[in-house]
Amino acid sequence: MFRTLAVIIFICFQGIANAKSIPVRISLDWMLNPHHAPLVIGIEKGFFKECGLSVELIGSVGSLEGCKQVGAGNIDFAMIVEPQWIIQAARGLVLKPVCTLIPKPLEVFVSRVPLSQLKGKRIGHSSSGAGFSAAVLKEILMQQNIKLDDVELIFTRQALVASFVAGQVDAVTNIYRTLGIHDIREHTQDFYVYYLENLGIPAFAATIFVSKPDMDPEMAQKFRTALEKACEFLKNNPDESWEIFRKYKPELDTKSNTEIWKDVVALFDIKDVDIDGAHYQALRDFLKKHELI
Repeated sequence: MFRTLAVIIFICFQGIANAKSIPVRISLDWMLNPHHAPLVIGIEKGFFKECGLSVELIGSVGSLEGCKQVGAGNIDFAMIVEPQWIIQAARGLVLKPVCTLIPKPLEVFVSRVPLSQLKGKRIGHSSSGAGFSAAVLKEILMQQNIKLDDVELIFTRQALVASFVAGQVDAVTNIYRTLGIHDIREHTQDFYVYYLENLGIPAFAATIFVSKPDMDPEMAQKFRTALEKACEFLKNNPDESWEIFRKYKPELDTKSNTEIWKDVVALFDIKDVDIDGAHYQALRDFLKKHELI
C-alpha cells in the first residue's frame, strides 16, 4: 500500500514538473536593484514555476516604455509609479492595475536648509522638468510661498547624491528614502529629510504592476500569488533572501545594498490598487490641480 502511494505521489510531482509553464515577460521600471527583490526570489525559489509561469525580466527600458510595450502586447506586466499610471490612462494608454509592490512613496525631499529657507537655493532633480515630480516640487515650494522662479533648478541626471554631497546643489528631489539617504549619510549628517506624505502630497504607491485590460484573470492571479509567496519568504528569511539575490546578480553585492536590504524588504506589500478609496481621489485631484490629467 505504501509503495503504491509513493508511486502515485511521484507521478503527480512528475506531472507538475513536466507541465508546460506559461512564458511571462515583465518590464522593470529601471535596471535590476533591491526594489525588485520579490521578482528575483520568485524566480530563484520557484514560486513562479509553482504557479505555472516561466518569468523573463526585461530591465532598463523605463516604466513608460514598459507600459507602452504592455499596451502593444509585447510584454505581459510592467512596473510603474501609481500617479504615472493615472496620467498615462488619461492620455489614452489604458492599462489594468494588477497589484502593488511598494504601496507608499519611495522618494523624499532632502535639503541642507529648512523648507522655509529654500528661496534662492539650487535644487537638483533628475526628472524631465514636467510631470508628476515637477508638480510635487512645485507644491512643496508653494506651501512655503516660494515660486519656481525663486529657486535655481539643476538637472543632475542620475548624480543626485554626488551633486548634493559635493555642495553643487542645496537640495535634491527624486531621492529614494532607502539607497539615496543611506549614501548621503555615508558623507554627511547635516541635512533634512522630508517625506512626501508629510508634506501634503497625496499618498500613492511607488510601484504597481499593470497589464493589458483583457489579460486572463487566472494568469494575473497566478502572478500575484507567486509575488505574495516571494514577499512572505523575503520577510521571514531576509538573510537567506539576500544571499539568493546577490548570487543572482553579483554586481549588486555592494556595501550599500547589503545595509539597506532589510529596510527595502519591509516596504514590500502585495495588495489591490484601491481605485475607490479617498486616497485615490485625492491623488486624482492633485494631478488635475497641476493640469496633468
